Amino acid sequence: MKLKYKFVTNEVADNIVAVVVGDDLAKFNGFIKMNDTGAFIFKQLENDVTEEEIVAACLKQYPEATEEEAKETVANFVAELVKADVIE
Repeated sequence: MKLKYKFVTNEVADNIVAVVVGDDLAKFNGFIKMNDTGAFIFKQLENDVTEEEIVAACLKQYPEATEEEAKETVANFVAELVKADVIE
């Protein structure tokens, strides 16, 4: 799975937001607000990756997290992106 559109991320008022740029702007109207962990997961989705690969990357990035916590966090975030129709 990977992002359907080209996004840029920026920090705005202590939040990280992703907005679509270029030709994709007409296809997705809005923005995605996330925390640091969400931004890390979002960055992983710039490439075609599996949920398991994202979990492994999260465990390297956040060694204090358990595998169960990482799986739950990734699954919840991916579910929100599926609902927003921004990943394929």
